Amino acid sequence: MSHSPSRRQFLQIGGGCLAHVLLAAACAPRNTRARWVAPVNAVVATEPFAHLEAVGPGAWAVISTPLGGDRTTFANGGIIAGRNGVIAIEGFYRPAGATWLAQQARALTGRWPTHVIISHYHVDHASGLSGYEATGETTPRLHVTDSTRARVLSGAPVAPVTSGALTRAFADVVLVATTQPTFIDLGDRSVLLQPMRGHTASDLVVHDETSGVVFSGDIVWNGLFPNFVDARPGAWRESVTRVAALVTNTRGGNARLVPGHGGMVNAVALTRYADLLDDVERAGRAGHTAGQTPQQMAAGYVVPPSLGEWMAGKPSIERAMIAWAKELDAQRSR
Repeated sequence: MSHSPSRRQFLQIGGGCLAHVLLAAACAPRNTRARWVAPVNAVVATEPFAHLEAVGPGAWAVISTPLGGDRTTFANGGIIAGRNGVIAIEGFYRPAGATWLAQQARALTGRWPTHVIISHYHVDHASGLSGYEATGETTPRLHVTDSTRARVLSGAPVAPVTSGALTRAFADVVLVATTQPTFIDLGDRSVLLQPMRGHTASDLVVHDETSGVVFSGDIVWNGLFPNFVDARPGAWRESVTRVAALVTNTRGGNARLVPGHGGMVNAVALTRYADLLDDVERAGRAGHTAGQTPQQMAAGYVVPPSLGEWMAGKPSIERAMIAWAKELDAQRSR
């Protein structure tokens, strides 16, 4: 059975992370796709679209499994529970994904989420937010950057829900600073929201030192070539260094890292990911110096086998080279 999206499906899911993931994975062998999201911790819930792993005291990670065809969540996310509140991370692709995570939070902690954090505005992370609204439950407070809120309300994401539902969900938000860390006090733990940029102009990384877990959003990818559609690649690489520092300084470097897509990331996988970004940069700079177009750069680029398995389609690589060409052109014109 082909895992490639049809033209109609491609138009439905748009040109962002959803299309990127499906196209990059389309030609990968079945065993590679299976390893991409294989659980590495105890699994407490499994659905066709995701599984939920226990990743630390009071912390659980959603690892989405969209390649089987069910795109309810699509992106990764999670739960962090404290004495005075419960954080849900990400709004997912469909409202049913957010509702499922909220129900899991109640089952595991006895509470509906009190806070929701959206890492960035891409549709697979934000468009299902209204699913946290439920009869008889208090709607959690939404924490986002102003950039994320503005992009969603402008209609930028191609969402599988009505714009009205997203407008209502984003009407009352807690705006997170983009120049300094923000902390959410859960009583027995304080959760850090670290603003970064690179995958988009405004990204949020969530760090819970108590459980030793970092939720990176799409700053970090695992096993799948990252999506450069809105990227500022130089800033992105700097943000990966900052995420690595969070990991290194937590539990003696044994923090657990939940990427935006793919299975849990260990220290080896994080190093390979950083090396991949460096290799793409080298290729982009070399091609730009040689006067090549991004299309020519992409045509000549292959992920080195020394960096491990990466599902990478030519459209994804071309997008990366376009991002580097834009950045290098801007540097040249200064």
